[in-house]
Amino acid sequence: MDQDNAPQTSGDSATLRNRIAATEDFVDIAERLTAVGDLEWVAVESDFRLLAVNTSLRRQLESIQAAVMLCQQGLGHLAVAFVRASLEDVMYLGFFVSLDREDSQHLFKTMGTWDHLRSLLAQREYVGDEAMHTLWYSQEFLNWAELLKDQTRSELKQLQKKYRWSGGILPAGDWIAERSGHGDLYGYLHAATSRALHFSAGEILRRGWGEPSGKVITDKPEFREHLAAFALDQLWRLFLDTLKAAEPLIEAAGLSSDPALDFEEMKPILDRLLAIGRVPLVHAHEWNLTPEGPLGTSS
Repeated sequence: MDQDNAPQTSGDSATLRNRIAATEDFVDIAERLTAVGDLEWVAVESDFRLLAVNTSLRRQLESIQAAVMLCQQGLGHLAVAFVRASLEDVMYLGFFVSLDREDSQHLFKTMGTWDHLRSLLAQREYVGDEAMHTLWYSQEFLNWAELLKDQTRSELKQLQKKYRWSGGILPAGDWIAERSGHGDLYGYLHAATSRALHFSAGEILRRGWGEPSGKVITDKPEFREHLAAFALDQLWRLFLDTLKAAEPLIEAAGLSSDPALDFEEMKPILDRLLAIGRVPLVHAHEWNLTPEGPLGTSS
């Protein structure tokens, strides 16, 4: 746990307000840069990556908007959870775009089928067949789903041999990151953002701050501001990284740009965000470090 010393992250509350305002302006520009429209069904049937690009960019725009709203309500620290999904968009889209369409289509469909079946059969296991029947799932359908799951598992094992991925039945995240050229970014962000989603002893200790009174608090305002600033800083950067990864498929994926929008209009907003500065994942105050040296601790 951390001793009492407010983390001077990327500035004070005024700096966070400035970051929120700049991010809000970025969303306005990003929505004009990538207007997310509808897709033709026949196009998706021939290339599932188009649906992935469309869905990912829509979700990221909405995530940045949600992060701004959370920050405005004093709950911006919760927006760190959005960073994980955006990171994986960059990795997985970069990986699938690197494959030729036929290989991508086969792998995407097989992985998607596996995900669908796992959810369906986990529900069956939890509620039982009688409840599933009331939800319109016949016994014949459920038996077919079990058979298809076994077939899909076998197919994924063959694909694992073909691509030589690490991990289990599905490729490991670090393998996808390396294949897409984002190994360093994965190493920096993945574990930390995972801790924002799952139970983590390390994250629990990270959220505890010592007070001079001898109390430990878990809602340190300055640390919450740090987490909010970190989320805002990462989300706009990951959005641009995702655009770059998906660039070959952008137009076919149902995205369009405002023809009146040019770089001269975007540049001031990007300059504002860059001028505010990057926010570190781990602040030195979490390790009881200050500009004057280590903070005194008691055993």
